[in-house]
Amino acid sequence: MIAVWLLLVAITLAEAGLAWVHTAPALMLALLLLLSLAKAALIAWYFMHLKSARPKHLPAFLFTLFACVGLLLAILPEGIRAWSMR
Repeated sequence: MIAVWLLLVAITLAEAGLAWVHTAPALMLALLLLLSLAKAALIAWYFMHLKSARPKHLPAFLFTLFACVGLLLAILPEGIRAWSMR
């Protein structure tokens, strides 16, 4: 458990450190998304006990993942439109 906690702290520090590095916004966004995905996967794997889940639950997890991504992609154009109106 300590190793998982330390890994989560390290990823969080890496995310915070990206604020001090001057990179292209697209690259920074991609890195932050990857780091956030890694943290979410680690939390789900360890703290939600998915490491011991049966493979028969995998379709439910995948359906939920794709549903969330689909909803995000569905509302993304509205967010872009709202951002351009600022």
